[in-house]
Amino acid sequence: MEQKIAEFGKKLALAKNILLINHIRMDPDCFGSLTALYLILKKLNYNVAAINDEKSPADFSFLGMDDIVTPELDIKQFSPDLIISLDAASLDQLGNTYKNNIEIFKNTDFVVFDHHITNPGFGSLNIIDTKSSSTCELLFRVLESIGLDSYIDPKIATLLTTGIHTDTNIFYNSNTTPTTLHTAAKLMELGADFRSPMFHFYKKKNLTKSRLWGEVLKNLKSSENGKIVWGLIPKELFEKTNTTDKETSGLINEFLSNMEGMEVCFLIYYIDDTKLKTSFRSTGYDVASLCASYGGGGHKQAAGFYTELSMKEAEKEILDKLKDLI
Repeated sequence: MEQKIAEFGKKLALAKNILLINHIRMDPDCFGSLTALYLILKKLNYNVAAINDEKSPADFSFLGMDDIVTPELDIKQFSPDLIISLDAASLDQLGNTYKNNIEIFKNTDFVVFDHHITNPGFGSLNIIDTKSSSTCELLFRVLESIGLDSYIDPKIATLLTTGIHTDTNIFYNSNTTPTTLHTAAKLMELGADFRSPMFHFYKKKNLTKSRLWGEVLKNLKSSENGKIVWGLIPKELFEKTNTTDKETSGLINEFLSNMEGMEVCFLIYYIDDTKLKTSFRSTGYDVASLCASYGGGGHKQAAGFYTELSMKEAEKEILDKLKDLI
């Protein structure tokens, strides 16, 4: 790993135009790592740009980085000599940005930073550490190793803290290690605001989101032995509560995964007219392998996939795969 980090340092020294990209349907870890690295590179006077299929989620506006990610960027005109992917476990997760610019990605130095166990290593240089709690934790280690941690100011420290907070579920999940806690302590010493990410991602609720969650919880399903718990959100429920799939964030971590006796929980919901997302959590069961069979992935105890099966079909197939728990 240290050799790969040193190689990244050499590539960075030779680069001029750096393009940053993270996975579609941005979460705090991919957003925090990308924006933190963006600010570091700006301090070093690089010509740097960040791209994603989508604009920054409104939920992240408290971080003050709304305009960093630019979906409209013309990559060919930007002409990157180094591309850095953050927190994407596969090329598919780079969305249309990758699909529409495959040749540029193939012919440019391409560094991948990630911590997902299902990542096959799709870059020309892959810095993947599945023992890191998050890509933000991994990025901090890299910055320390190549001597760039001195550029971390309170804002950058807060961005990195955000990814660590959310991917560890505020240090509750089993991916929390002594290194994770040491990293968080160092970031706090560097001025990270610990309270804001906790409030915005775990405490703050609006009325419509609360109504959606209430409907889902009212109709929760479980296996007879209680080892499998799941929720379904059909399109009609989003319409009824005037919400979108964005309001599902936190539901599985804060409620489904905390059910007594639960060993696997999952949530199925629509993200557009035809496509479903299924998110899993477990206490030990390897949900990453299950999700990989559908082209998804993640971690052993937290994973997901997208599908165009109907909700009823997806529910049945998942329960069939989990039948050994029933």
